[in-house]
Amino acid sequence: MTAAERHVPVVITALAIAAAVLVIDVYTPQEMPPQYLYVLCILLTIWSPREQTLWWITTLCTILTVLGAYLSPPSFDFYIILFNRSIALVLFLATALLVQAYRRTQERLHQLNQELEARVEDRTRDLSRVFEEREQLNRNLHDDVLQSLYAVGLRLEAGQSAQNTEPTEAAGRILRALEQLKLTMKQIRGYIAGPQPPREAQPPFDTALPTLVQSMTIGTGPQLRVDMEPNLAANLSHEQAESILLIVREALSNCLQHSRAHEGVVTAQRQNGALRIEIRDDGVGFDPVAARQGLHGLTNMDTRAKAIGADFTITSQPGQGVHIAVTLPIPQRSSGS
Repeated sequence: MTAAERHVPVVITALAIAAAVLVIDVYTPQEMPPQYLYVLCILLTIWSPREQTLWWITTLCTILTVLGAYLSPPSFDFYIILFNRSIALVLFLATALLVQAYRRTQERLHQLNQELEARVEDRTRDLSRVFEEREQLNRNLHDDVLQSLYAVGLRLEAGQSAQNTEPTEAAGRILRALEQLKLTMKQIRGYIAGPQPPREAQPPFDTALPTLVQSMTIGTGPQLRVDMEPNLAANLSHEQAESILLIVREALSNCLQHSRAHEGVVTAQRQNGALRIEIRDDGVGFDPVAARQGLHGLTNMDTRAKAIGADFTITSQPGQGVHIAVTLPIPQRSSGS
């Protein structure tokens, strides 16, 4: 029922109609059945919030119908009056039963509507969760597996080019590429298997970041180096560290693939109560707005940064290199740490 329906003065209106019908019943000839108008009082209870009102009004109309016969003595055949009054009583009962059925049907429809809304909400929530999981999987495949495969390809190319001049170095590069390929295959199997079990112990962030930069350094590509403040990540969570490493990997991979740079630098330091990671190169640069529309990597980095509460910015212009910054507020270390 709507708010307007709930505010209809059902009882007062029904009593007024009943009084009016009684007056008509008393002052009209007995062969006229004005007591049938009591049905309006019964129908009015459709908008009452309480079902008991229906039967109170029906009982009242029944009493008034019988009372009307005594207040207006019959001046003609008694059986006509009896017939009219009996038909009125049957009509009242039938109307009351129909009103009751209508009210219960409305209540059932309201209940079914609520159940349907709840199911739609649950289904929407499930679809939203599936969509989020799919987006997360897409980001993981792009930022983790795809970049690992690209790094393997670069190592194999570097090993092939050095095969004639530096066979020992070439063999080492190929061996490291094969080891990384095995690790990538393990990652792919984990994604195929579904939700992954807790990962094995990972190296601390202070170790993992330089290792990542070193692993991305290829002899034929730009020279990558890291400038990192000691004991930087004392209060960094595993999720935050993993997300930052994936952002750095994506940034360095873009540097290797597109920048044509001579040098790339990863800087990590504390600054005004926050961890600030910067990735710079001296390459050809690009238009960040246009690049976001065609590449998933920049969007993925931005999404990962926001997921851990970090600010993510890209500054670049054609011919002026690239500057990527991730700023993550982290609690200050205690004096005893």
